[in-house]
Amino acid sequence: MSVMKETYNVLPRLSFRWVKANELLLNPVEVEREKAYEYKSILGDSYSPLTNEDLPLSPDFKGVNLDMVAMAENSHNAGMFIHVGEDETKEMHITHVLTEENSTLIEKNVIVLEKGAKMNLVMDYSSDESVTYSNILNKISVAEGAELNLIKIQRLNSHSRHLESRFSTVEESGKVNYISVEIGGKEAVVNYMTDLKGDEAEGHVKSVYLGFGERILDLSHHMNHFGKRTNSDMIFKGALKDRARKAFRGTLDFKNGSTHSEGNEEEFTILLSPKVKSYAIPLLLCREDDVIGNHAASNGQIDEEKLFYIMSRGMSEAEAKKIIIESHIRPIIDLIPVESIKDIVLNAVENELTGE
Repeated sequence: MSVMKETYNVLPRLSFRWVKANELLLNPVEVEREKAYEYKSILGDSYSPLTNEDLPLSPDFKGVNLDMVAMAENSHNAGMFIHVGEDETKEMHITHVLTEENSTLIEKNVIVLEKGAKMNLVMDYSSDESVTYSNILNKISVAEGAELNLIKIQRLNSHSRHLESRFSTVEESGKVNYISVEIGGKEAVVNYMTDLKGDEAEGHVKSVYLGFGERILDLSHHMNHFGKRTNSDMIFKGALKDRARKAFRGTLDFKNGSTHSEGNEEEFTILLSPKVKSYAIPLLLCREDDVIGNHAASNGQIDEEKLFYIMSRGMSEAEAKKIIIESHIRPIIDLIPVESIKDIVLNAVENELTGE
């Protein structure tokens, strides 16, 4: 008997069905919604356990899918209210370690930055070798002139499913800088929507990913330009090996009133095996004059001349490939504003590349 698959990350404007890029289909998994969860550590003082605090979601926001958003809204076993007051500067580091006893994470976070506030927020997800499940909903509000730097590191094992839905609103001259590192999980599915509401608001997403073995990566990012002179960019860099599958769905949407705005999206993938599958679906939607929207996507193998040159300096083929891949993703990793977090990411990338 066939199992009805669940649908994730449906494109906002559908393409031809034969392209097979409109959505992701996954087998359903059993989720122990009542299972307790315990954080590994929380460093910082700008939070409290989530009680009745909340933020509205846009009617257009579906997250990875509506069922997973509803699960995180109504059945979360972890979550916090993170609040940074007017003109305050704060830092937080949240560490998750999923284990056999701590295997189910259903997390809802409400993050509010008041006018002129600044925050560096690190969310780190790792695990032992147990089968784990994580479903995260982040609701974010960035007020006038505030700036949020959110670094997310996902380095779970190859048996785990990881889902994240993130919705953000950014007011006048506010800024969100998102750095996302997706180098783990059996299935890693993320869906970010950012509403640049105020004039001169900014939204920046930089992402690094690695797909090895049978890993499935599905990355959907939607940037809505509402205000005048808003600015956004989405830059994704990664590598695929073995039978890994990756889809990038990036949407730049210029709404009425977003005149003089600019958005860019770029996606570059290194293919290390003929059996990988890589889809890039950039969308540009526009309802306003005098805006700039750019997109670029490329898939390609490692340059043989570059590989030969490095090997001629005494490196093995595996070492040479590792150097090339690290140089490909290093510009994004270098944007992480916390040195200790850079080291965590680089070590995780090296372990993934070497199979350790």
